[in-house]
Amino acid sequence: MEKNSKTAIVISRQMGSGGTYIGYLTAKRIGFQFVDREILREAARQLEIDVGRLESLDQHSSSLVENLIRAFTFGTPEARSAPLRKPIYEKELFAVECRIMNEIADRYDAVIVGRAGFYALRNRPRVVRVFVHAPLEFRVRRIMKVQCLTDLREAQTLVEETDRRRTKFIRDMTGSDWSDARNYHLCIDASVIDFDSSVDMITGVVRRMGQGDPS
Repeated sequence: MEKNSKTAIVISRQMGSGGTYIGYLTAKRIGFQFVDREILREAARQLEIDVGRLESLDQHSSSLVENLIRAFTFGTPEARSAPLRKPIYEKELFAVECRIMNEIADRYDAVIVGRAGFYALRNRPRVVRVFVHAPLEFRVRRIMKVQCLTDLREAQTLVEETDRRRTKFIRDMTGSDWSDARNYHLCIDASVIDFDSSVDMITGVVRRMGQGDPS
């Protein structure tokens, strides 16, 4: 099959909206590869750094000093005196992740969650771009259930902080507002549309793509 003949579904999602699960269900239904944290693991391999040290950089824009402390200071007191390795900047990590997403889309029919996939694959012809969102109250309740949290304020702070960091990261990396509906073919309010119906809608767009580009 020729290059660019594969289909990719890229899902951006607000924390607690269920977007990752919707992506998983979609991939399972239509037999696509489901790709989430594999992108970060492959980026770590290519950058020759432990994946745990990339966690603070991935979709969490912060200052260079904070990045160096979080990502490159070893855990033991002895290691803190060791020289730092070459710093990995956020834009370097993002560039590697974008390349990985394009390589995946070259080889597989895939559902790719997060990592600003709507931007990374923006120039490809067979990409369905989806944004899953929901009101704050819905997302806080779902996070409390999924992560077994009992403190409402803690859960709300977690969701709001994740929203803030993700918005800043994507704006810094792409210059885009990730919640702008113009970035997507389909925007889904998970508080109104259940997961199975969301999968129906996404697969419907994929089928239409088989008859012609939905954009």
